[in-house]
Amino acid sequence: MKFTTNRIPVKNKETEPEFPCHDRLNEQRSKEELKRWWNVPYIDELYYEETGAIGVFVLDGSTWDNPRKISEHDSFDEAVSAAGFYVKHSPLWRKFDEPYEPTARIEHLMDMSPLIHGKLKKPSKEELFSHMFSWLPESDAKDKVKIVG
Repeated sequence: MKFTTNRIPVKNKETEPEFPCHDRLNEQRSKEELKRWWNVPYIDELYYEETGAIGVFVLDGSTWDNPRKISEHDSFDEAVSAAGFYVKHSPLWRKFDEPYEPTARIEHLMDMSPLIHGKLKKPSKEELFSHMFSWLPESDAKDKVKIVG
């Protein structure tokens, strides 16, 4: 695995097999892949070959089958700086070597939740998280799930 000086993983041709694959439903990912990559921003140098920009991606459930692109940058150094900023300022995202926690952003789902559940009652954040992210593995620390938003 290749890392930046601030411990952000870098995806390139050599390291590509170690990163989350695209076009796989999040709930079909292995527990190992989810624990390793959930909420871990990484720099994707392969994205440059497609677009001419360096991409920063994260597997966080915002898309149902891919890591999502957070941002794109003209240079590798800009991408490193942005990824470091995201980790430092996000209540969810973490560095690769920090402990996994089953966390997800759900505030954008709260208004749609009666439609998701097929009920008229609006569920609590905990109920919605449990329903939408039941496939996330438990925390290694066995602490309570952290729900943001």
